[in-house]
Amino acid sequence: MATEPMADRIVQAGKKLFARQGFHATGMRDIAKLAHVSIGSLYHYFRSKDELFLAVVRREFEERLAQARELMRQGLPAQEILRRVMELHFAGIHGDADSVQLLSRAWAPEDPALWKKLRLLLEEYAQAIAQILAEATSAGRIRVTHPLLAAYALLGMAGVVTVRAAAQDAVAEEFRRLGPSELAEFAWRALRPDQEEA
Repeated sequence: MATEPMADRIVQAGKKLFARQGFHATGMRDIAKLAHVSIGSLYHYFRSKDELFLAVVRREFEERLAQARELMRQGLPAQEILRRVMELHFAGIHGDADSVQLLSRAWAPEDPALWKKLRLLLEEYAQAIAQILAEATSAGRIRVTHPLLAAYALLGMAGVVTVRAAAQDAVAEEFRRLGPSELAEFAWRALRPDQEEA
């Protein structure tokens, strides 16, 4: 993905508008206006709205993977890493609502044709998480499991809860409050090494 300042401004503007207005209600001209670029410049970097949406979602995934890898590098216990990853996932609800709303739109896209492209991106993300899980398994930090299946289980669990937590009602508020600790506990129960079972 392009990382030039102009491309970065476009991605940030796209994130904000896609998150707040949705895919269909967001126009490329709106994004260009918010990014303070010409429509021609926008199309120089991104050939279509689909391509820009996927770039925005990819950036969100890459940021989360970088955070997870940094926690692994710190040598923290696996249970602590799970807790912190879930906290980072939910932090957007409190700090960067656009991230959470964007991810909820990625898990439940408005456009069925876009879902086919998103599925490929989600597969890439799941493969990267599976690699992290495989490394943790090799180091004896989590139980032996099918890394890709476990990655999809974690993504599915966090994705569905994120979609529900992005709403504006009492249940969503409770999910935002309890989500990180509860999801981390569910994940740890599934992944903890056999010798640590009670």
